[in-house]
Amino acid sequence: MKRLLAALVFLLFAALPGVANAQVAPPLTPLDADFLIKVKYANLWEIPAGQMAQERSVNPKTQEAGRVMMTDHAQLDIAIRPLAARYNLALPSQAMDIQKSWLSEMAAASGSDFDSVYAMRLRAAHGVIFAQVGQVRAETHDPDIRKFADTANTIVLRHMTLLEATGGVDFNNLYNPTPLLLKTDSDGISMIVA
Repeated sequence: MKRLLAALVFLLFAALPGVANAQVAPPLTPLDADFLIKVKYANLWEIPAGQMAQERSVNPKTQEAGRVMMTDHAQLDIAIRPLAARYNLALPSQAMDIQKSWLSEMAAASGSDFDSVYAMRLRAAHGVIFAQVGQVRAETHDPDIRKFADTANTIVLRHMTLLEATGGVDFNNLYNPTPLLLKTDSDGISMIVA
């Protein structure tokens, strides 16, 4: 596990050579900017969600998923800051309203109820961002964004796999009874949410 974490940290920083060299960045496309902002939003709610998994879960697999997700999102949060700074991109400092509501939903649950809410909310959210990571990876012209998308792709896939291994993902109801909707946050950010 420690080797995997060390390799992840190395990949995160090795994947961003232009950031360390302070090269002039090409213009950031709207898709690339949206991707970076959504990764930051994910960090803002998934780190506390992982902490709740340590405190409220009765399932060791949910607890492990929470630990891994906390670590991975903390590393993504470190890696995204210089990348966003390179493009002079303002990143959010608070989770979106809908993400805060998911955290409230988790905070109100415990035991197996928590495990179910945790697995379903996080797996649905990862399924949505997974598609965008693939689109950014396929379409971006920026090598630093492409490398960051590679890293994010690996992490999101690992998270989906961990969440599915908890046994708490009901694929028949993954997006029901709360289907995917386009919501606008109080900050005016539109996002597809579960």
